Amino acid sequence: MRMSVSGAGLAVSFALLLAACGGTGPSEPPPVPVRVQQAAAQDKPLFAEYIAEIRAGSEVAVYPRIGGTIVARNFREGSMVRKGQVLFEIDAQEYASSRDAARAQLAAAEAQAARANEDVARYEPLVAEDAIARQVYDNALATAKASAAQVDAARASLANAELTLSYGKVRAPISGRIGKAAASVGQLISPGQIELARISDASSLDVYFSPSEEEILRYARIGKEERGNAASEIRLILADGTELPQLGTIDFADRAVDPTTGSYSLRAVFPNAGSMVRPGQFGRVRIQIQTRRDAVIVPDRAVTEQFGSYFVMVVGEDNTVEQRRVEVGAQASGDWIIEEGVEPGETVIVEGLAKVRPGVVVQPVPMGAEIPLPGAGGAGPAAAKK
Repeated sequence: MRMSVSGAGLAVSFALLLAACGGTGPSEPPPVPVRVQQAAAQDKPLFAEYIAEIRAGSEVAVYPRIGGTIVARNFREGSMVRKGQVLFEIDAQEYASSRDAARAQLAAAEAQAARANEDVARYEPLVAEDAIARQVYDNALATAKASAAQVDAARASLANAELTLSYGKVRAPISGRIGKAAASVGQLISPGQIELARISDASSLDVYFSPSEEEILRYARIGKEERGNAASEIRLILADGTELPQLGTIDFADRAVDPTTGSYSLRAVFPNAGSMVRPGQFGRVRIQIQTRRDAVIVPDRAVTEQFGSYFVMVVGEDNTVEQRRVEVGAQASGDWIIEEGVEPGETVIVEGLAKVRPGVVVQPVPMGAEIPLPGAGGAGPAAAKK
């Protein structure tokens, strides 16, 4: 049987194509480089944060103690005032008249008492000589005692009148920053009916925050060893995210949980050097609640959640990826505490999770190390194991 020239050429071309392909399928892709980190067992402090209301360490509302017309205001709103400084002056002419009347009553009582004492002094030798009746002397003695009591009463009335008159000058009860005046010069006021101003001493801060009753119960169940010095260092984070340099301490815990909110009120005291923080601001209190001993730690980027379950990708000895379901604990400082599913020393994938799946071979690269370029050596399972 004779083969045509065109048929022979086709056979040769087909043979050459088979030789070029070598009779094999497509080559396997190199292992995917991923960043990994070993799960570590370490003591891990756990923190909680709460919304906090900031108040001045000392704050006083100033009220008038007598009624009358305001005749002077002796401070600039928003300025610093010192304790005892006169803030307002109230027209107190009627109280001055009452003081003068009390002085006159005291003078009259002292004069009467002096006359009674003179009678007692004059009758005393006479009654001893039976020159006068004993009854006359006794009456003089009783009058002298009554006059002395009247002097004491008049003196007390004068002191009260002077005290009331002094209330005409409304003084600062504490040193601090005074707010806006609520009454102006010429305004008629009544005692105790209007808050004239408010003074805040913000050299220290009272910071109120309220954990829930569940958190209080959880804290109560923490063992003494893990609790350690928890709650000894309390930090205040301000609205702009900065942290107050000074630490605070808890100085008040309420007697009971608020039944309307289910929360428990606590107060921490912070020094406020330079009065940088003002009353009325809000922030966050960050407080250490416990220290987990020998907790298994992995970066939070290594943990994924699917339908309420948590998983990590573990790299085995042959660089094969295994998906593990894990039980997670608390999340703290960018890490997860793993309760079950990962042992200390096992290697977990931190970056590159989207590029791998269970069963594939990867090239593990430690965090912080450079990922080698393809074909530059070190690519492949054998090189990754070195």
